[in-house]
Amino acid sequence: MSQTFPSTLSSVANLLGLEGKRVLITGGSRGIGAATVRLLAGLGARVAFTYREQEEAAGSLARSLRAEGREVLALRSDQRSGSDAEGAVRGLEEAWGGLDAFVGNAGVWLPTPAESPDEKLLDEVLETNLRGIFLWNAAVIPAFKRSGGGSLILLSSTAGQRGEAGYGAYAATKGAMISLVKSLATELGPSNIRVNAVAPGWVDTDLSAPALRGDPKDRQRIEAIFPLRHIPEADDIAGPIGFLLSDWAACITGEILNVNGGTVLCG
Repeated sequence: MSQTFPSTLSSVANLLGLEGKRVLITGGSRGIGAATVRLLAGLGARVAFTYREQEEAAGSLARSLRAEGREVLALRSDQRSGSDAEGAVRGLEEAWGGLDAFVGNAGVWLPTPAESPDEKLLDEVLETNLRGIFLWNAAVIPAFKRSGGGSLILLSSTAGQRGEAGYGAYAATKGAMISLVKSLATELGPSNIRVNAVAPGWVDTDLSAPALRGDPKDRQRIEAIFPLRHIPEADDIAGPIGFLLSDWAACITGEILNVNGGTVLCG
């Protein structure tokens, strides 16, 4: 997928209606977040993304896109901080005059086995993946209303639909996101705010590197569960995110778009 994007961006940018859109993405320094930053910037959007620790990667991504003439901002922010969320949104409103879209991508995948819970890991998962989303939504949604509407996308997971052994807290947060999307879509629709989720499964990124880039037999075992026999890459998730933010999805809200290679088939 990554090889097709550059050749098609210029031909579809105007059709998608993303030119000049003001977008904030959390966790944009690598993986799905970075792929989404690159795609949306390539489609003409003005993109700000947050990072917590990956300063070098964030700076490199922002510089490379600016060199292409794109408007990109890298913001050091903590997903777990309401004050960071408020500061980021306030700064973007001052710089850009408003906000049109938000992609809640930042998250952690840490083990929380039922019989031996590590309270530190448990708190980090719950505070980052769930509590953090509420804090950033609380800053973003008023900005949308001041701009006359907006589009909000949360990154859920197949784990939120079928569970994940040994990672119960992660699965619980991703399942909660699905319920939150449906609640917010109903609540915010009258304010011209659309709310959707993208739910990947396995994606070949740094997050899953220990399983996918280590023992080749482990990768083969995981590939075997995909009807398409292909483990998605970050760009495979960025494209659907771009679609949901675009004018083509103007009447889509409250939906969970599964991008998992057919591994989980939800009605």
